[in-house]
Amino acid sequence: MNKKVNICLMAIAIIGGIIYGIMRILNNDVYGFLICISIIPVMLIPFLLKKFFYLKISNQVETMYLIFVFFAHFLGSIVNFYDLIPGYDKIMHFISGMLSAFIGLLLLIKLKQYKKINVVFTIIFMIAVTLSIATLWEFYEFISDYIFSKDAQNVITTGVSDTMWDMLMAFLGAIVISSQYWHEVKRKKESIVIKFIKEAGA
Repeated sequence: MNKKVNICLMAIAIIGGIIYGIMRILNNDVYGFLICISIIPVMLIPFLLKKFFYLKISNQVETMYLIFVFFAHFLGSIVNFYDLIPGYDKIMHFISGMLSAFIGLLLLIKLKQYKKINVVFTIIFMIAVTLSIATLWEFYEFISDYIFSKDAQNVITTGVSDTMWDMLMAFLGAIVISSQYWHEVKRKKESIVIKFIKEAGA
């Protein structure tokens, strides 16, 4: 079932990105065209990691990633939900923080550094990975704005507020997952996070 969902998400996003990209380039919007076309490599990242780097990625993890990219990149940036729906940007950053926390867990597991007894270190690492990813994303937006003379960070209208709120929402997302992890370990309750850890091979 997950494989079918993944294929559908990839097909809709890639085909939609190409169609929107053609529309943007016809309107001489090079920046918009690049955003639309970039959905192709972004959606293919799990496939490329498995194909060329032999990285084992579970269907569940791949589905989580593709759903987020679909809502954040395709619907948010390409279909323009960020401008059409108030607060959509902050919701996506919050969810990105939750997913980044899982990425932190996955890194610990793949590097064989995950230890159930070291709960505090695990939580600190999850939050650190989340903040690193959020920071790198803001770097990317800043550089893109500088190159293309755009204002994705809304500096003109909000100063640094938009950027700080984006990072804060990602941080809060990581706190939610970290709190859930703490609860599951201390209560010896196998739920969302512990199941993810076991499926990842810990």
